[in-house]
Amino acid sequence: DGPGLNVRRFGAKGDNAMDDTAAVQRAIDAAGEMQGAVWFPPGQYRCGMLQVRTHVALTGSPTWAYRRHGGTVLRLNDDKASCLLNLTGAVGARVTGLALDGGKLGQNVHGIYIDGSGHETEDTLVIENSRVAEFTGDGAHLEKVWGFIVRDDLFHHNGGDGLMTSHWDGWVHDNIMIGNGKYGYAARDANASVTITANRIEWNAHGGILLQNGANHYNITGNFIDRSGGPAIVLRGDPKATDQRWLPGTSAITGNILNRSGATAQPGTPESCHLWLESAVGVACTGNTMCFGNNDDGSGPYSPSYGMVLRGLRHSAIMGNTLHNAAVQQ
Repeated sequence: DGPGLNVRRFGAKGDNAMDDTAAVQRAIDAAGEMQGAVWFPPGQYRCGMLQVRTHVALTGSPTWAYRRHGGTVLRLNDDKASCLLNLTGAVGARVTGLALDGGKLGQNVHGIYIDGSGHETEDTLVIENSRVAEFTGDGAHLEKVWGFIVRDDLFHHNGGDGLMTSHWDGWVHDNIMIGNGKYGYAARDANASVTITANRIEWNAHGGILLQNGANHYNITGNFIDRSGGPAIVLRGDPKATDQRWLPGTSAITGNILNRSGATAQPGTPESCHLWLESAVGVACTGNTMCFGNNDDGSGPYSPSYGMVLRGLRHSAIMGNTLHNAAVQQ
């Protein structure tokens, strides 16, 4: 039947009509007792919030496409839910091969959520080969997470960030983050030790990647960031911070292509740039290529105004970047 406990044996229909919440939760709870997997045959499962258990994998048929859900679809049916998949307390959980559809229901509803405040060990969660789309909150909201892998996913037109994380030890690679209401990837609270590589991050309303509040030990390499509403990459500390530990830095930004940034930013403001580095220490920014542009059909103004906004940096190397036709203002 598949690699795990089949949800249909627990009463789920997957017919896009029945409320499958209770049946799916029974399957998850049963898998939790044996530290096993839950298998979703192709279908459309209408569900409210589901609580994932420790050492449980949710697995489906990953035949989703860029514009279509396809395969195994978990469709939110409760506009009062805080999220669809709640991984809080679920150590070693895995989400693989699912298409999660938020349907634009409710307010600030996340697709995948974890609050790691009470964890005693690494959460070690994995989100892979899944499509997370049209939630009113973040596609994945990983708060105070400790140890996470996000790979080969599509975060598509969510109201908040495509992927929001805080705390440490993550690998984010080979994802598509497109058309989200804020940033493709954002870390606003204490955060560090994350590798972000080989992602396609485009058309996100506020910007591509946002790192704030002591963001340290980031490796941002080989990403293509296109047509961001604001900057492609922001690594920014508080210039008034008195505690030097909260200054971001000790990070490498290398080999990225930053194209057509600042699409909706006010021209002549710092937000109209490709790369914004401020109040940071120990940053190496090398080998990036930047280019200005407008919309795919040639409409709209060219952006951004500036290639780079650099302020208050210490012990940093900004060199070897290409800014041919990078900005509107010389």
